Amino acid sequence: MAFTITFITVNEPVSIDNVQGWLTELGEPFEPVGTTTLQLRPLPVQIVLAEDRPIKAHIDVTSTLPLQRLIDLLFAISLKAGADVQLVGTGSVTRAALWLRLADEQDRQRLENALAIASERGNDAIPQQLWEVLAAMSPGQDLRWDQHTAHIVVMKEVGATLGLTIEDASWLTENPHIGDVIPVPAVGQPHLIAWRWLTEAYPGLD
Repeated sequence: MAFTITFITVNEPVSIDNVQGWLTELGEPFEPVGTTTLQLRPLPVQIVLAEDRPIKAHIDVTSTLPLQRLIDLLFAISLKAGADVQLVGTGSVTRAALWLRLADEQDRQRLENALAIASERGNDAIPQQLWEVLAAMSPGQDLRWDQHTAHIVVMKEVGATLGLTIEDASWLTENPHIGDVIPVPAVGQPHLIAWRWLTEAYPGLD
């Protein structure tokens, strides 16, 4: 899954030469792609700098991405640019908040891969045990692993008191009706917890 970070600054515009100098100083190898983009060699990250626009970092989170190294780099760039780290769709984030968001996505991918391996091996007990962990994680909510989206979701009824309105449900599915039960992405970092359980219960799937 891809994420975009922006560095919005009120200082003088930052040039591509500035960013190249910062990366060299930080010891991060890169190569230019065109005139406005720098591709980092060891990390799946592209830094884009278009005229009169903020610096952007496009991140392709993978299951093996070294997160702490990436976050250290992003905040080093923000310090040099004199800008906050803004996660598109969320807003300004701290180091800890960004780590949690990216780590949850990384563990979601690991969980997806491990469950696929378990299915190939015919281990039907793992999904049931995972459901039990999810039920204990959020009592009163119907958390499940959605195979279609490969996410942990909350099942919510359209029209119920604690469910979804028709308007909200229409953003998630086509032609919702009162009484429909719809999977909604779970908030927080549920994949972090689920992956912690799976690696301890079934270390061979790590």
